[in-house]
Amino acid sequence: MQYLQLGCALFQQGDLAAARHLNATLPVTLWTPMRYRLSLRLRDPATARRLRKAPGNGPRELADFRTSAGLHALWAHRYAQGFPLYAHRHAAINFPRVLPANVTHVPLPADPGDDADMIVLEQGLGDVLFHLAHIKAQGTHQRAIFTGMAKYGPLIRRYFPQATFLRADRLPATTPLPRAHLAADFLARTYGATHGLSPGVTLDTPTRHAFDGPVFGICWRGGSGQNRREERHIALPFLLDMLPENARYLALQFDITPAERAQLTADGRCAVPLTDITRNPAETIDMIRPLAGMISVDSANWHMAGFSGVPLLAIMNRTAHWFWGPNADAATVFANAQTLPKADLSPQTLRNWITARTHDWQRRVPAPLPAPNLHQPASLRPLFVCGLPRARTSMVMRVLAAQGLWLGHTIPGNPDNPQGFYENRDLRETHLKGILSDLGADPRGVAPLPRTSALPPCPDLARRIAATLRDQGHDGTQPWGFKDPKLTLLWPLFARAYPHATWLIVRRPRKDVLRSLARAHFMQRHPATTEFWQPFCAAYDGRLHDLVHSGAQVLQADSDAIANGDFRDLEAVCAALGLPFDADLAHDALRRP
Repeated sequence: MQYLQLGCALFQQGDLAAARHLNATLPVTLWTPMRYRLSLRLRDPATARRLRKAPGNGPRELADFRTSAGLHALWAHRYAQGFPLYAHRHAAINFPRVLPANVTHVPLPADPGDDADMIVLEQGLGDVLFHLAHIKAQGTHQRAIFTGMAKYGPLIRRYFPQATFLRADRLPATTPLPRAHLAADFLARTYGATHGLSPGVTLDTPTRHAFDGPVFGICWRGGSGQNRREERHIALPFLLDMLPENARYLALQFDITPAERAQLTADGRCAVPLTDITRNPAETIDMIRPLAGMISVDSANWHMAGFSGVPLLAIMNRTAHWFWGPNADAATVFANAQTLPKADLSPQTLRNWITARTHDWQRRVPAPLPAPNLHQPASLRPLFVCGLPRARTSMVMRVLAAQGLWLGHTIPGNPDNPQGFYENRDLRETHLKGILSDLGADPRGVAPLPRTSALPPCPDLARRIAATLRDQGHDGTQPWGFKDPKLTLLWPLFARAYPHATWLIVRRPRKDVLRSLARAHFMQRHPATTEFWQPFCAAYDGRLHDLVHSGAQVLQADSDAIANGDFRDLEAVCAALGLPFDADLAHDALRRP
């Protein structure tokens, strides 16, 4: 019970005066490191000194005392005192293990020329980004060996492309063990040189796609488990109530609850990413870079937005982290940050900031999609074929398959399409229909349709598709294609995933499409009248219009002309893909029973 009382007091819970008295009266041999930290927190230097000088203390206890004292000094913004003491955390008892078993810790020297070759990444994502920015700014570790949790590998590959990353749980046991520095110690070196905590650099840059609109990231609950207190939490219903109605928002809370997800899904302004944002931090950063701004409590989102140059509205909690200096201002680290105390959060402040950042975003120059380049690997420049359902896209793909376009495992024919659909089954069922279902749309692509202009990001889509293609035997060198009219509904996701793709829109006279839709067996769950299908076709055509004007490489083909042996449209498609076109093979494909 006494241990529990003291542990609660560490987190400012319970009767702190009673805990202070208990801590001062217990024997010094009992729970010494934890009680030393509590003494500092309760401002009881006499008990702290008595615990530190207890005769049973060994090297690990002394390291723990130094680390606790170092953190106490850092939180008091006495950085010159705090950093040297904090450097002992690798040997401390009551702190997370930061040093892998198969390395030897060496202190960071004053002269960067004497640095070891290995750096241990420690703590959470926000801290790791903060440390990496300082390491990058100091400029001496572009070819270093980094080690840490597996999820940090993508960050090293992006920001230190000449460096090596080794997973901490797979480090080999060598003799002698490699010498390594702890990443957070590079902050001490920066402070020693500049008397500040800003690395003075960014790690990434904002982006903008020509077909995007302004979107704002939101995060309402921050901090690791031991710091998740109410002061770093804004109840989602209250935040949504304060956000302006005329803007769009992307939820970047890593631990969204089912109730929060339901609330976000019901709010037409909001979207939830179509991926696990904790899996690959580089992909999460790529979701943040196109944003018009980030609205967040103190969390890793501050670092991902700030080090990408994305405007940040930093909603600061009362007990501000020592990163942000004595004035509790995120702008001391991130030039694009505006700090707002949580107590000052209001609909007016949010509206004013969002209005200003929307104007800034509109001045951001859109990055053009790359021009077709046959020197790019074939795996990165697919052909995506879309259009209205019943536009005879299957016939078009049959001709292209005869020219050598790789399609993978396709869907066989049925009474509606005896010659087969030439549509990759796994890509359709897993990726296309799966995304539509996740969006709450009809996986068959009829009703309801997704809001194509407001699709949430899916940064791992290309990786997931590549895994499917490999499983089907694609060797990465043969031009490949995927056909599905439902691509019309999700084209921005696929355009972002494959900026080098060629798009083919298959056109057919509207009257023929309407008649075919009304007769199709798989559409019989809907009214068999052309009147029902007219607005449906208009909805698809609106999305195709946006695709044509998106800046993507878009070609169009007349299915009637192709059916009559005019292959000029498909010759242009094959030229864009680097495939030779053989008219005899095309005629044979059309005649195939």
